Amino acid sequence: MRHPIPAAERLIVALDVDNAADALAIVRDLGDAARHYKVGLQLFLAEGFPLVERIMGMGHRLMLDLKFLDIPQTTHLAMREAAKRGVHMATIHSHVSSVCRAAVAGAADGDTLVLGVTVMTSYGETERAELGYPGSIEDLVLARASLALAAGCGGVVASAREAALIRHAYGAGFVIVTPGIRPAGLGTKDDQHRIMTPGRAIAGGSDYLVVGRPITRADDSRAAALAIQEEIAEALEGLEGRDR
Repeated sequence: MRHPIPAAERLIVALDVDNAADALAIVRDLGDAARHYKVGLQLFLAEGFPLVERIMGMGHRLMLDLKFLDIPQTTHLAMREAAKRGVHMATIHSHVSSVCRAAVAGAADGDTLVLGVTVMTSYGETERAELGYPGSIEDLVLARASLALAAGCGGVVASAREAALIRHAYGAGFVIVTPGIRPAGLGTKDDQHRIMTPGRAIAGGSDYLVVGRPITRADDSRAAALAIQEEIAEALEGLEGRDR
C-alpha cells in the first residue's frame, strides 16, 4: 500500500522567485488550489526562515529544498535548525551514508521528513559521465536511494522515470518526491531533462510532485494548479481501481 497522503497535499508548488513579496503573491493567488510549497536556495538566501514560517503560518506545508551536503556535524546541526522550525520536508544530497545518518539524527526531535536527493532531474548522460559514474543514471539513482533509505531517510527525491524502479526495488514504506513535472502539451524549453506528466508520475510510483514554472508562469496560475490537482486525483483513482 502506498503512503497515505491527502490528495490535495501531493502537489508541491515551487516558489522559484527571489523575494518574499513575489512568493506571498503566488501563495495568495493560488488560495486553496495548493497546500504545499517548496522554498529553495535562492528564495531562502534572500528571505530566510521568517518567510518559511510566514508561509507555514498561513496553514501550508513547506518543503525546504536546500540539499545539504557538508561534513556530518554541520549537516546534523543544519537539519536540526530546519526541524526546529517545523518544516514538513528538508533535502540532503544522498552521496555519503554518514552525512545522511547525521541529517536523520538532526531531525529526530521533530516531524521533519528527511529526503535524500538521488540524481538531479536536470542531469542527463553528459552529467552522469562527468560525475565519473560508469553505470547508467538508473543504476546511480538506485544506489543513492538505497544509501538514503538505509541511513533512515523518510524518502527520496527522484525523477518520475526512476520512481517505478525505486518502488519495485525498495517497496512502499517511504515517500518519493518528484520534480521535473510537465503537464501534457506544455513546452519543455528549460533545464529539466527527465520529465513526465503529473498523472503518469503518480501512476508510476511518485507520492509528491514538485511543479514550479508551469504554474507560477501560467496566464492563470490557479487554473493551472487546479488542472494538475485534477490529474493527480484521476491517477489516484486509477491506482485504487487497480488495487481492488
